[in-house]
Amino acid sequence: MTTKTSSSTLHAPNPVATGGSGANPAELAARWAEARLVYPLYAALAAQFGLASLPYPPGELPPARPTRSVFESDTKWLDSLDDKILAYQLRQLPPATLNGNKDSMRALIQRQLRKADKTDADRDKIDLLLVQFFALSATEEEDLVHREITLGDVARLLRPALAQADSTPLEWCEPLEQILERTKNCQSLRDLMEDGLLEKGRMLKDSAGPMFYDPAALVAFCRFNFLLRRAFIRMLHADLKAVEVAVEKLESLGVKTVDCRGAGFSAAETTAQLRYFGENWRQPFQKDYTQSSVHRSFEQLLAVRAALEDAVARKTQGAAPAQPQAATPKPSVVPFKLISKGVPPAEKAAPAAKDHAEPHPESAQHALHADQSLKSDARTPPALSAEEEADKFMESIWEQLIAAPPSRGRSMSTVVLNDTKVLLSSWEVAAFVSEGDQEAEDLRRAVVARALLAVASDKRKRSGDENALASALLFARSEVSYFQGRVEFAKKAKHTEAAVNLGISTKRLLSFIEEAEGLQS
Repeated sequence: MTTKTSSSTLHAPNPVATGGSGANPAELAARWAEARLVYPLYAALAAQFGLASLPYPPGELPPARPTRSVFESDTKWLDSLDDKILAYQLRQLPPATLNGNKDSMRALIQRQLRKADKTDADRDKIDLLLVQFFALSATEEEDLVHREITLGDVARLLRPALAQADSTPLEWCEPLEQILERTKNCQSLRDLMEDGLLEKGRMLKDSAGPMFYDPAALVAFCRFNFLLRRAFIRMLHADLKAVEVAVEKLESLGVKTVDCRGAGFSAAETTAQLRYFGENWRQPFQKDYTQSSVHRSFEQLLAVRAALEDAVARKTQGAAPAQPQAATPKPSVVPFKLISKGVPPAEKAAPAAKDHAEPHPESAQHALHADQSLKSDARTPPALSAEEEADKFMESIWEQLIAAPPSRGRSMSTVVLNDTKVLLSSWEVAAFVSEGDQEAEDLRRAVVARALLAVASDKRKRSGDENALASALLFARSEVSYFQGRVEFAKKAKHTEAAVNLGISTKRLLSFIEEAEGLQS
């Protein structure tokens, strides 16, 4: 097999270079024909998301023969929407709208490819539209959907929208093939998520830069996205089926309730409620996959499956529930106020131990509770700083995970902080419950920063408190730059697992930051 190592930038055909006096009639006609093809999609997006008022009544197209002023105003309207539309919004369009006209989708793809200075948002739109176009074309070839799909298949079906589509393998795209190979052994979304396969594909796309637009790279990523989606749906159905089977098994054994605290539910969730959860669970296709709420939805499903299967195993094997490991050592946790002051790692723990004026977080918490029980009319204590709150959360997360360790080696866990549920992945749990090194400390810090934002965001929604949210955001932003530096350090040191794990946790923190910023007035 020939492997292409160099890359070339794609130049899509341009119906008209600039419009106006420099364009000939044929170019203007081509540009207007394209505008009329994409208009229904832009109009649907503008109406659904309130991006702009429509220049024509719903269902009406621009005129076939426009005046000069109509041409200029309508093309300007389309251009203004290009910078507002995001990939996840395209995904939210009804299938009949997005997939209803291949010519419209082809015109939209070519319009996006033609942009001279493409942003990451443009890249994500092109990425989504190409796989949608391929999937739509593949359904017209009955055998293709059910067999192994090659780069040649993808290039052939993309050529109507991507004239330069190239099926030559690119050396730097080889990790995509490795990820796809690993998905073949995945039986559950847990395997996919805990191996960080989705994030690895995303990281490769993020790092591609202009190389992403090499026609061969566009073909490779289109094939990767389609096959990964197919594997994802297979695993999702397996997880939902496993929930159904486990509920039926427990009910046949006479079990009526299950401890589902790890999924953020109660300690005695009824099997009837869990059956309803499985039957009515819907994949959040209609949201941006980078949103933390989407990721948490999948993690909750997996945590429910784990709780049910553990309950089945204990009932059928007569095993007692897993007990906390009393001897589990508490990791050495560096107070955040020392981290923020730049104390060297080797010196962080000692000053904290010698500072007799600084009470232990646990003893301080007990003293506060005792004081409140004696004086019901006591004044509300002053709000903690973000660093003090972080230390408090660090302690609480550790205590909860030690008290109820995951019963499955690869399952996720939920902790509750100020009535807010925070989900942790397996590598994040391990950073708390095992003796760890600098990598474990970094992960703990990432979890705590995320927890601070989750709690502050919930508080903002409940009470309108802006101060806690602003403080948590400031703290989280300062932590992100540190984590990004640590990820780059791990990459250079060839510590791939550490880079991927912290990279995923950092991306989750970034998504929480984006959501929190949206709450600010």
